[in-house]
Amino acid sequence: MDAFRDLKLLHTSWEDVERLSEELAQKIIESGYESDIVVAISRGGFDPARILCDQLGIRRLASVQVEFYSGVQDTVEKPRIVYPLNADVRGKSVLVVDDVSDTGVSLKAAKDHVLEKGPGDLKVATLHLKPWTSFRPDYHASETEAWIVYPWEPVESIRSIAAKLDKNGYSDREIREKLLELGFNLKTLKRL
Repeated sequence: MDAFRDLKLLHTSWEDVERLSEELAQKIIESGYESDIVVAISRGGFDPARILCDQLGIRRLASVQVEFYSGVQDTVEKPRIVYPLNADVRGKSVLVVDDVSDTGVSLKAAKDHVLEKGPGDLKVATLHLKPWTSFRPDYHASETEAWIVYPWEPVESIRSIAAKLDKNGYSDREIREKLLELGFNLKTLKRL
């Protein structure tokens, strides 16, 4: 009764995020695209967006929050804009940034929301791309089939997986063993 038998996790570090963001910046530079403003999709896009601002020399950083994932491999019925775009992008070149294009549904919703605000041009960039995504960003740094655990969300991921395991009848000891097997470290597990 292994609820996560086929789950593959990719644990990323802050160094991985920095390296991938720098690779992404290089691709954007090589393409010749110059944006006036970066829009981070909250929450996963904040850190890569800030690094891209630095790498691309962009001073303007805005955000929009979309909710779609409610846990590891769990989504709500359809994405919704929780916090609308907080900047005027009319006529500007915009770079929308998120951590991953997984299903692509929330990324498309965010892009459409920003497009409604009248930018002059818009491109989308993500650190990771899943091969099955319904939305391909203009730029991405890496492709993976694994569920990605970013350095800003290990406790959130642990809690989501542990709740599913508990619901499936796992004991506390079995949950802990499974989380260790999935690559989470003891230090993070102590936060449960």
